[in-house]
Amino acid sequence: MANHFNDLLLQTLKEMGLRLDRVEGRLERVDDRLDRIIEQKSDKSDLDATNKRLDVLGEKVDTLDDKVDVLGQRLDRIEGGIGTLKWVVGAEVAVIGVILAFIKAC
Repeated sequence: MANHFNDLLLQTLKEMGLRLDRVEGRLERVDDRLDRIIEQKSDKSDLDATNKRLDVLGEKVDTLDDKVDVLGQRLDRIEGGIGTLKWVVGAEVAVIGVILAFIKAC
């Protein structure tokens, strides 16, 4: 009788071990699924943060382009002013040269 009880106990323990193994396998699969879901969500949040940063950088680039355009216009005006000054100084030097030549001639 005791032998039969021991066999029954061993069989019950084996069945419990098998069930525990199955439960453990299921838990591992659930854990893997949760890990994948968490990674996907973290990837999405990383993408959202990256997209926000790119939007901010895009706005900065737009403002920098506008600033470069304004500076280019200023540079064009300065170059135009320098050209005018060259012409005025050249004309004044020519007038002074004519006056000096007239004074020498007299």
